[in-house]
Amino acid sequence: FVFCPQKLHLLLFFIMLFAQSWCLCCLTFAVLFCGLVVGNHADTNALPFPWDKIRLPETVKPQNYDLLIHPNLTSLTFTGVLQILLEVEQDTRAIVLHSKNLQISKAQLLGSTHPRDLQVSEFEAYEQIALFSDGFTFEKGNHVVHLEFYANLSDSFHGFYKGRYTTNSGEVRMLASTQFEPTHARAAFPCFDEPAFKANFTIRVRRESRHISISNMPKLRTVEMADGLLEDQFDTTVKMSTYLVAFIVSDFQSISKKSQHGVEISVYTVPEKISQAEYALSTAVTLLDFYDDYFDIPYPLPKHDLAAIPDFQSGAMENWGLSTYRESGLLFDSEKSSSSDKLGITKVIAHELAHQWFGNLVTMQWWNDLWLNEGFAKFMEYVSVNITHPELQVDDYFLEKCFTAMSVDSLTSSHPISTPVENPAEISEMFDDVSYRKGACILNMLRDFLTPEAFKYGIIHYLKTHSYQNTVNAHLWESLTNICTSDELDSGRLKLDGFCSKNRAESPASKWFMEDSVDVRAIMDTWTLQEGFPLITVEVKGQEVTLKQETSSFLWQVPLTYITSHSSAMQRFLLKSEKDVLYLPEKVDWIKFNVDLRGYYIVHYESGGWDALINQLQQNHSVFSSNDRASLIHDIFQLVSIEKIPLDKALNLSLYLSKESEIMPVTQGFNELVPLYKLMEKRNMEELENQLKGHLVKLFKTLIDHQSWSDDGSVSERMLRNYLLLFACVRRYPSCISTATQLFQQWKESDGKMWLPTDISLVVYTEGARTDEGWDFLLEKYKRSVSPSEKWMIKAALSYTPLTHKLQWLLERSIEGELMKTQDLPSLVITVSKNPKGFKLAWDFLKTNWGKLVKKFDLGSSAISRMAVGVTDQYSTREMLHEVQSFFGSLAQDQGSGLRSIQQALQKIQQNIRWMDRNVPLLKAWLDRNSL
Repeated sequence: FVFCPQKLHLLLFFIMLFAQSWCLCCLTFAVLFCGLVVGNHADTNALPFPWDKIRLPETVKPQNYDLLIHPNLTSLTFTGVLQILLEVEQDTRAIVLHSKNLQISKAQLLGSTHPRDLQVSEFEAYEQIALFSDGFTFEKGNHVVHLEFYANLSDSFHGFYKGRYTTNSGEVRMLASTQFEPTHARAAFPCFDEPAFKANFTIRVRRESRHISISNMPKLRTVEMADGLLEDQFDTTVKMSTYLVAFIVSDFQSISKKSQHGVEISVYTVPEKISQAEYALSTAVTLLDFYDDYFDIPYPLPKHDLAAIPDFQSGAMENWGLSTYRESGLLFDSEKSSSSDKLGITKVIAHELAHQWFGNLVTMQWWNDLWLNEGFAKFMEYVSVNITHPELQVDDYFLEKCFTAMSVDSLTSSHPISTPVENPAEISEMFDDVSYRKGACILNMLRDFLTPEAFKYGIIHYLKTHSYQNTVNAHLWESLTNICTSDELDSGRLKLDGFCSKNRAESPASKWFMEDSVDVRAIMDTWTLQEGFPLITVEVKGQEVTLKQETSSFLWQVPLTYITSHSSAMQRFLLKSEKDVLYLPEKVDWIKFNVDLRGYYIVHYESGGWDALINQLQQNHSVFSSNDRASLIHDIFQLVSIEKIPLDKALNLSLYLSKESEIMPVTQGFNELVPLYKLMEKRNMEELENQLKGHLVKLFKTLIDHQSWSDDGSVSERMLRNYLLLFACVRRYPSCISTATQLFQQWKESDGKMWLPTDISLVVYTEGARTDEGWDFLLEKYKRSVSPSEKWMIKAALSYTPLTHKLQWLLERSIEGELMKTQDLPSLVITVSKNPKGFKLAWDFLKTNWGKLVKKFDLGSSAISRMAVGVTDQYSTREMLHEVQSFFGSLAQDQGSGLRSIQQALQKIQQNIRWMDRNVPLLKAWLDRNSL
């Protein structure tokens, strides 16, 4: 039997009725089985847990937390003292809140006369505790509860967890830091751990004198305690959700600078890396000032800290006033960091600072609308960096986010952007490409639809209307629909400059509409409440263009854009129905929809439409923008996968790439063509595999030969150089091998002191890692390096090696977490799985260590999801499908058997099997005909 708390009274009834002699035994079993561990001053006559839902009651709301936290970095434990001011909206016999793995030693209700001791009942399955006292009712009004508790610092990357780093002299130093999103604040202190329960937090941290502490707010004072410890007392926060609380105890150092609007910005890191913090500091100042002006809402806190954490699973976390980052996401070494590193660091800081408004100031009501946080922050990365750092050419990389989202969103295991979730594992799985990347892409589409001007005013309206509150999708659509009916906009620094006085015929949205008015919600509900994306079929007959949405059961309102062979001026058409017709002013040779990938849809051109586009690409590809060329490559290969187009037509289009030089079309060509031979590497198809590899080297030969082994050029040119030279060397292109080998030898002979151009360092390291001697030398340099960028490149090179015994050793060491940080394990396992000499090792490693990985990284986390899919997504045989199904099918529920990512992994293998069955003969025949 599995007993639920709400059924316990029935169990007790039957025990009393039928088996009085063993009543006490069964009662004890029932109480323990249901997790009803009764704590402080407990009554032995245990009652059923007073709440049976995974979501907390809405009738008790926290107003203020007064938290004292004391981590001991020697015993790796912590203690806490907490007082919560509660507003009870209706009489209740118990206060139900969250607590996970905390031992509560004292619970009291503070009153005007004397404290009342409270009993603590725990329901572990829902991570909840109940506070109650026999015969007592918490009456409507305000109450203060007092709790004392203790626990171990977590071994995972969540809650209040321990971290470590090793100094240059070999000394191991400990620190303690927090990661609470989405549901882990409850593992650091008892709380109402749902985003809608916003409150103020007054935090105090006790520490030794050799450490410092930082938290969300500025430190008001430090008090010396009788036992020699120091207590840092921080200012009270603004009203915010529990998942945004943060505190760190460490020996970090910092550098600081004030923004234009007077906000003190500081970057914290371990002492030996403080020289790498300058770029992050100047970037954070620039971006915070940008957002302050763009949103027309001053950043509401007096300071913002950015902390580089040595042990950190996520990329970064937007805690209000104290954002936290991986070291590689924050620290920039001007001698050793690449242009790609600079772009990545700038984007991640832009993302976390955007959250200070989208997510922190205005927060989703529940995790089903996580995209309101993450989709917006991902989108604002590009809006902000495009303006503040134009030299990074960030727009070049936006469409790749949409392509990545589509690859997940095309599977039947995908989910709507806004989708119901309840338990922590389901919530964690929402942190995926659909919430982040699809969310950003549909916002980009909406911005183009409404115009950037109208979109900006709408989101300012949204932020001002809902500051310090929680929202759902509909609130955003209302703000974007009723831009001109609000007084909030003109109350700030920003003025509408006559925007709303324009008559409807001249309004920015009028180009989409005749008699219709703009109903943003009706349009956007079709994009957020159903999964997938539309396939638009286009057929041109004379001047008549027939448009169809090919759907199974869904219908979208699609803002279409197009250009033609006769006009590069972008035209627009809102497709609301399954089928519609638009009329051109004249006959055209070709028509191209989804200009610059402004929309989240793919396009199929019937009746010779593709042939005309392919012909144009071959004659003069520069007629199309680089983004349009990339989207044509993307769409035609997707259409091959769903059997709309034969493979040879897509391959014919790809031949134009021999004349291509822009980063997005080139990398998209690689993204479509390289996976074809990666599938073959995992099967016995060496002849065809080598034939395709040889074809790709010849296809890009001219571009490869033009690359210099330097750091010259724009950011996009430098990133493309790294991509092309790495491909060429891995594919054993002689001139690449010769140069890389020579450079590695010179670098090795200098004991790593010779400077290598940062954008070709990875290529040189990868070539060096092909021999035992070179691999061992790189490993030593990895151990000694204090540059996160350099360590990342060396780690990648070590995992690209063809030496199987080295790959095995690397995996075994990484799970220990001594040589390589465990935080890097997911990316390492996935990289090894893509290595033709390592894919079996990676799969065996994943199976053997699955239980350890789930415990370390948390069920439903992006790390677990990425490994489940990333290690298996290049299998294409029925034997491997059966093996993968058998392994994941054997898991218990609490080990991940129900994860969405496992369904995605299986569907990806099935998709690969269908592709190979259908297309291998076609590919062989095409390569025989088209050897370059």
